[in-house]
Amino acid sequence: MKRALCFLLSVAVLLTLVACSGNYVQINLKEPIAIPENGIIEKSTFEQIKSENAISTFQGTSGEIKYEWKIFGSDIDKTRDVNLSVDLDKTKKGIKIRFAESEDFGFPAHLSIYLNEKWEMDDAIALDGNNPVFSVSVTGSKKTVLNIFVDKNIAECEIVPIVDSSDDTPKADTTSSKETTQASQKESTSSDIIGSTDRNTSSDKTSSTGRKKSDGNSSTKDKYETDPVPEGKPLPVEPDNQEINKKRTFTCTFSIECSTILNNLEDLDPDKRELIPSNGVILAPCKVTFYEGESVFDVLQRVCKDNGIHLEASWTPVYNSAYIEGIHNLYEFDCGELSGWMYRVNGWYPNYGSSRYQLADGEVVEWRYTCDLGNDIGRKGTW
Repeated sequence: MKRALCFLLSVAVLLTLVACSGNYVQINLKEPIAIPENGIIEKSTFEQIKSENAISTFQGTSGEIKYEWKIFGSDIDKTRDVNLSVDLDKTKKGIKIRFAESEDFGFPAHLSIYLNEKWEMDDAIALDGNNPVFSVSVTGSKKTVLNIFVDKNIAECEIVPIVDSSDDTPKADTTSSKETTQASQKESTSSDIIGSTDRNTSSDKTSSTGRKKSDGNSSTKDKYETDPVPEGKPLPVEPDNQEINKKRTFTCTFSIECSTILNNLEDLDPDKRELIPSNGVILAPCKVTFYEGESVFDVLQRVCKDNGIHLEASWTPVYNSAYIEGIHNLYEFDCGELSGWMYRVNGWYPNYGSSRYQLADGEVVEWRYTCDLGNDIGRKGTW
């Protein structure tokens, strides 16, 4: 009799717990979640994401354009029902985004828009009228992917390509939101380890900064297996010939980002997921002081040390340059066999290593993680 009574009480307690849980349904957060027709993702889902400290993907479509939200459990502060639907329209300038949610999400979120075309430009900006509102990174190999870090509530914005980094187009404030088997793999993965140019010094042009620039006439590789440098681009300075003048200082803009990984999380080493920032930014663009004659690699080492960012590099004699193996504990091959680090200066991916690139005053240096030999972050042609 007592056993029967205990059993009945246990059943009653279980039924009470089920009743109190409402319509809560455990969701497999490792798989993409389809956004329903009404766009509403319930509060309980966000509570689960937060409790499991997960990175969850929500997928939707607007017309023929696919979009994805990445929600990081570590970023969730408040939880409530949220409408993740967006309307996407192609305009003469770019892509218009209209957000269905009228209130703040209660957390920042990463929105990726998969276009059905390839933009010729590799930089873009999100504008509300003429005002920059979100940081934007452009990725994608054959078709363009626009990545926006949504950290505020607005009704709509328009993403437009930046035609030239030197034009007068306003730019978003990203500081607040934003080298055989393995040897050949390294050569094809990161511009940081590719050799340099044919050093035909008799035809070099010299820049106003003292750096020699390519005249575009060279057609052969140099002794470090580097293809000719494009016309007008600075020729490499060999580390043995480097002359640093600590009496003269200049500044450059420096940043480190890995936003393309957010489009390829299924290829990422599971042990590295917690290293990925929700906005893809490891170091937001910042002004850095350097000495005359220093290389990009010199500055990278100092910047990482000053900001507590992990950096691992090795020397590659065949290219006479340092090779960047990992930054922020994100290494080559961590997100697929074609992944690794590359650097870009003033919109150009140099075809030689960063310890051979002599910096000039005012240059913009970006370290970017690629998942597709640079094709997904705007690297064009051969290195």
